Amino acid sequence: MRTGLYHDLAIGSVGGGSDAWNYQEIAASDACLGAPPDDFNINGQKWGFPPFVPEKLRETGYDLFIETMRKNMKYAGALRIDHALGLFRLFWIPGEMHAKDGAYVSCFAEDLIRIIALESVLHKTVIIAEDLGTIPENARETLQKFRMLSYRLFYFERNYPDPSFLAPEKYPELALCAVTTHDLPTLYGYWAGRDIEVKKQLNIFSGENQWQQQACDRERDKRLIISALHGRGILPAACPFDPKLLPGMTPELCLAVYRYLVLTPCKMLLVSLDDIIGTDNQQNLPGTVDEHPNWKQKTPLFLEEIIKDKRFKDLAEMTKRSFLR
Repeated sequence: MRTGLYHDLAIGSVGGGSDAWNYQEIAASDACLGAPPDDFNINGQKWGFPPFVPEKLRETGYDLFIETMRKNMKYAGALRIDHALGLFRLFWIPGEMHAKDGAYVSCFAEDLIRIIALESVLHKTVIIAEDLGTIPENARETLQKFRMLSYRLFYFERNYPDPSFLAPEKYPELALCAVTTHDLPTLYGYWAGRDIEVKKQLNIFSGENQWQQQACDRERDKRLIISALHGRGILPAACPFDPKLLPGMTPELCLAVYRYLVLTPCKMLLVSLDDIIGTDNQQNLPGTVDEHPNWKQKTPLFLEEIIKDKRFKDLAEMTKRSFLR
C-alpha cells in the first residue's frame, strides 16, 4: 500500500456531539448545513448538523479546524475532504426552514486551505478535494494552486454542453478519478436505473415529466458510454452499440469502464467495491434520512469470497499493466 490508508473527512459533525458541545461559542446552533435544489435532489438537502460561524472560528485561531485536520491525518496516507467547496462557502438553512430557503455564507477559504496544506506536509498526507457540485468562481484554480487533487467522476466528465463522455486524455493530471461515489448509483444500479426507480418510489421527483426525462437521459447515457468504450477499442468489435441488446451490466462491461479511467493521466484511481462485486443499491441517497436504508447496505459476498474473486485479479492485472507502461 504505497499511499497507505485513504480516509474521509466529513463536512461537519452532529449538533449533539462533542465538537458542537466543546465549541458552543462558535457553533450556529439555530441553523444547519445542506445544499440547494439541483438535478439530483430537486428538494435540496438538509444535513442536520450545525455550521461554525466563520468569523468566530477565525477569532479562536482555528483551533478546532487545526485539531480536526491533525487527528484525521494522523494515520492517513490520503485524506478526502468531503464537499471541499464548503471551504469557500456553505449553504446555511435557518431553524425549521426548508432546504430550498437557505442561503450561502462565505468562508475564509485561503486561511482554511493554507492550514490543510501545512498539515498535509507535516503529516505527509495526500489531499483529495471533493470539488463536486455548484462550483464557486476560481475554486478549482485555488485548490490546484495548493496541489490538492481534484475529484473527477466518470458520470459527470462530459464535453459540455454536449453530453458525450470526456476523452481519457482530457482528464486533469492533478486529480483522483472514479466512476461513482457512495452518494451516487453503483455501475450496476446506474445501468438498471435502480436509483431512478428508488427516487420514484419515494416521490422525490417533482412530477411524471421529470421522472421520464431522467429515464430517457439514462438510456442516452448508456449508449454514449458504449460508444466511448468502442472509440478506445476497449470493447470487442462484436459488442453491440445498442444497450438494449446487452443483458445488462456485466463484469466485463464494468471492467471496461474502469479500463477507460486507467487511460487517464490522473494521479489516482478510486475503485468502488460495490461496482466490482455487482451491487445494485448505492450506500446513501442524499436528501433522505429514514426513508431509505442509508449506510445499512450489506455486502453480498463474504470477505473470503471477495479475496478469491476473479474480478479483482483482472482489475489488479489491468492497473499493473498500465503502471508498467
